[in-house]
Amino acid sequence: MLIIYNIDIYSHVEIERKILIYFKYTKPRVWILLVYVGTVGAIIAAGAEVAQKLYLITLAIFTLIAGTAGAEAITNYIDRDIDSRMRRTAGRPLPAGQITAAGAQIFGYVLISAAIIPLVLYGRYYAAIFMFAGIFDNVVIYSFLLKRRTPWSVIFGGFSGGFPVIIGWYTVTNNFSITPFLLFLLVIIWIPIHIWSIAYLYREDYSGAGVPMLPVVFSERATSWAITISSLLLSVFSLLLYFAGENSIIYLNLAIILSIPLIYYSIRFMKKPTRKTSLALFKYSSMYLAIIFSAFMILGLV
Repeated sequence: MLIIYNIDIYSHVEIERKILIYFKYTKPRVWILLVYVGTVGAIIAAGAEVAQKLYLITLAIFTLIAGTAGAEAITNYIDRDIDSRMRRTAGRPLPAGQITAAGAQIFGYVLISAAIIPLVLYGRYYAAIFMFAGIFDNVVIYSFLLKRRTPWSVIFGGFSGGFPVIIGWYTVTNNFSITPFLLFLLVIIWIPIHIWSIAYLYREDYSGAGVPMLPVVFSERATSWAITISSLLLSVFSLLLYFAGENSIIYLNLAIILSIPLIYYSIRFMKKPTRKTSLALFKYSSMYLAIIFSAFMILGLV
């Protein structure tokens, strides 16, 4: 009995370890923000009927987690040779040999299926179409076709980052509104700042792996200018959400206040492009998007 008990405990520990490895493999730090903006889209779509449409909001969250995690799993599978050559990514589960390539690929496809099939079964056809489009853009357009070929891959791959808010919206309602598409554009503008600033931190890694990210191909000055201009566009577009009649004066004031540090960090990076200034911009830009979306949601519902 003791032997059987010990085997049973070992199997449970091993299962939990595997689950944790596969969870880590999906890069939750990447998809958690995308799921959040998608959840905001779903809640805004529900409006005053949040309680009545809670099951649809839950469906949106579940399918967004499955879809974004599944897309990351497949892109990790595609990028496994790149990851093995970069110090920052060599310890990830697939290049580290913690999971097999076949298992990693199957896992990704299972998650993607779990994202699209429930949307179809519940008749959320628009959401399913946008889910497929987002996954296709991330996996095929960005990771498979463009990432190793052009420094502008982030621009074309950025659409996948914006689709979650539209998916969230159309999971809850089939009614058309300009709101989710404006938020979609906000995310698209944000993505280059986020990715290019972290790519600047690890440009030697990307260069060694043969990935032509913008900070690798262009000079520090050109890179800092591109990021700063993107930051200014993000600030302006955040304000335009108010002038498009989508929120209150409180949102406008908050967006102005939040944009000041963003512009400051961007200009500081432009004047003195270093790892320190790039990291500061990366961290603040992540927080900026989350707060803007939260403010837009809360102030739009009160």
